[in-house]
Amino acid sequence: MIIDGHSHACGKFLTSDSIIKNIDKSGVDKVILVPGELNSNSEYSLPNLAELFPRHNVVKITNYLTKFVIKLNGKIKDIPVGNEYVYDLKQKSHGRVIQFIWITTQIINPIEYLDNKFAEWEFNGVKLHLCWETFSIDSIFFKEVALWSENNNLPLFIHLSSDKEVKKIIEYKKKHPNLKLIVAHLFGLELFINAKYKDNNLYFDISPVQLVSTKRVIDAINFYGADKIIFGTDTPYGKDYLRKNIERVNQLDISESEKENILGENIKLLLNL
Repeated sequence: MIIDGHSHACGKFLTSDSIIKNIDKSGVDKVILVPGELNSNSEYSLPNLAELFPRHNVVKITNYLTKFVIKLNGKIKDIPVGNEYVYDLKQKSHGRVIQFIWITTQIINPIEYLDNKFAEWEFNGVKLHLCWETFSIDSIFFKEVALWSENNNLPLFIHLSSDKEVKKIIEYKKKHPNLKLIVAHLFGLELFINAKYKDNNLYFDISPVQLVSTKRVIDAINFYGADKIIFGTDTPYGKDYLRKNIERVNQLDISESEKENILGENIKLLLNL
């Protein structure tokens, strides 16, 4: 089974028909979706920074651009409507869409919102993004959402913003080993390795090929093992995203069973599918 563990409900994944058409074309069984740019079918061709700087966390560079653009366009306010849209796609996709709900600081009473939507939608995970808006791992907001995810046995998928926040989340995770945490884009991998921090509930997303080098993917596998690596594409941020990301995993010098784990079995087990 192949599961795209990180994509957005826009670009080629804007409608249920286009989602099914595109994942069928690439041999993908299911896709985890969160909101994206509302009602946008735009796709983006990102420069291959990972190829230029294979040893570095180049997402730090794109984080600055993301913060600037989102601050200008104010699209963070669309996320609650985007959650509704993803749920609708889930209903129309005949089991092919898995919903993660995106929580923002603009949502009044986020825990009440999570309780209500979980009862209504039965989503499979929670997302936080420290670049689309500004908050810290030290904040009450983060701690409340993380604890809710832990108590409900749902993974928390997080896009971190800086080395400072990586260090904070390592310390938080040490105190909460039962929290199922997925770190987007291998962000801060080197800091996790330098801290020699491992636990059974720490996972890393390796999307997309333009920003996450194969060198860093191999480093993650060597330290954490293939069973802690999650395949994703970060659609629509990159052209020909599905094929390139699947090919990258299939070309790794690891066993076939390890490739299968990365491409879908790990997230399938994590979500109890």
